[in-house]
Amino acid sequence: MSALDSPPRVGVWLIGARGSVATTVVAGCAALTAGLRPATGMLTETPPFARSGLPALSLLTFGGHDTAECPLPKRAEALAGAGVLPHGLPDAVRAELADADREIRPGTRGGGQDETARLADDIEDFAQRRGLSRVVVVNVASTEPADGGPGLPVSSLYAAAAVRAGCPYVNFTPSAGIQHPALAPLAEESGLPYAGRDGKTGQTLLRAVLAPMFAQRALEVRAWSGTNLLGGGDGAALADPAAAAAKNAGKARVLADALGSLPEGATHIDDVPALGEWKTAWD
Repeated sequence: MSALDSPPRVGVWLIGARGSVATTVVAGCAALTAGLRPATGMLTETPPFARSGLPALSLLTFGGHDTAECPLPKRAEALAGAGVLPHGLPDAVRAELADADREIRPGTRGGGQDETARLADDIEDFAQRRGLSRVVVVNVASTEPADGGPGLPVSSLYAAAAVRAGCPYVNFTPSAGIQHPALAPLAEESGLPYAGRDGKTGQTLLRAVLAPMFAQRALEVRAWSGTNLLGGGDGAALADPAAAAAKNAGKARVLADALGSLPEGATHIDDVPALGEWKTAWD
């Protein structure tokens, strides 16, 4: 097959590209492509999606923005040491991790139009250099504090850059992202697809399942409280009361949407560095 006949490659531009989630995404995709791990829990690899037109995992090319400097291979080694990634996997997919790391550009801690333009230029350059048919921007950064300033929060700067670069946008976090009121007209006018306001992979996932079940069974939920214990980068980020409040707002929103009102109770998030990359939660 010639290069002209090859299926088009698709870019995945990760915001928070050197974090734990992004590292596991890149390592996991490489492992699945090489047949090193099964596609357990990956819905898009199940039969109902066989004719969906989604690109094969082997056609994905990764890049992203981050303010952190630890290279992806080193980050993967740390995650394997903590038991998050399988032992030996970082070495097996080191080339893929290094390739993605070369495509990570300096992130932002805030700014205006000029900063948005710089971020968008990085995405467009990535697409052009790698010959990509399109790029999807996915925010997997740590939850940011609730917006309270006059300008756009950082997550929304990245979202604005995605729109400026003509890219679909997915928000895997509770941060404002593209749903900031100031971006609503821009998002609608662009005609680009966008989705998400938290990936719901842990405690919030269980709430999203249990709360509708209680409602469908006509069971009154009088109170709902929860506790989260976590370490690592997320734990450090959520040690900021404002960031924890933003995270908890997303957890509360799930209950209110499913039950029609918010039950009594509170959710507590505690940074426990001794847990490393592990998390535990209960309701």
